[in-house]
Amino acid sequence: MKQPSRINAMTFLGTLLAISNMLAFVTPARANEAAKDAAADVASKTKTPKGWMYCAEHESDYETFIDTSEKHSGKSCATLRSIVKKPRPFGNLMQYIDAKNYVGKRVKLSAWVKSKIESGTCQLWIRIDGEWESDTKTGAFDNMDDRPINGITDWKKYDLVVQLPAKSTGIAFGMMLIGKGQVWVDDVSLEEVGKDVPLTGKYAHGTGYSATPMNLNFEE
Repeated sequence: MKQPSRINAMTFLGTLLAISNMLAFVTPARANEAAKDAAADVASKTKTPKGWMYCAEHESDYETFIDTSEKHSGKSCATLRSIVKKPRPFGNLMQYIDAKNYVGKRVKLSAWVKSKIESGTCQLWIRIDGEWESDTKTGAFDNMDDRPINGITDWKKYDLVVQLPAKSTGIAFGMMLIGKGQVWVDDVSLEEVGKDVPLTGKYAHGTGYSATPMNLNFEE
């Protein structure tokens, strides 16, 4: 599976600056068209829930935003949906945090998900990144590949449990929509659990980001 890429804010701002510089050398009509495209792109990215990142193999095939008409609790939740007839997989809503508060611990990622999938699947995922080149340990990874969410489902809680090795540096987690449809997610949690809680993941690896998860109930 292709790993979700991280959105680089500086790169994004740099792209907008480059677009504005180009406008000085084109016709007024062309400049107006380009400005509208750039504004639409900014508006699209600002719909992403606070503290979260949206990324996709083909970003124009999906969208994400806060939905106040659906919720598991509180006043709102986040939704991810395809917006073309034949979406190219996948759309992804994710966070990336520093692993320092969880190194050596067993953690459980939980989330409530509702789905209306016409074709394809929805999968929660968690990936532990770190520096393991010098020894035999690897990071943990679970993407629900063996138990995906299919079709139309009501709100249901899903759990993913992984063990963080000693050299863990980052934790990436999120929700993917692979195919056509719409999915909702709410009340996400990331917590330490005991060794008696069975692991659900397989091992893999990668790199690091911020220190704590944000806006897990999508109320901000």
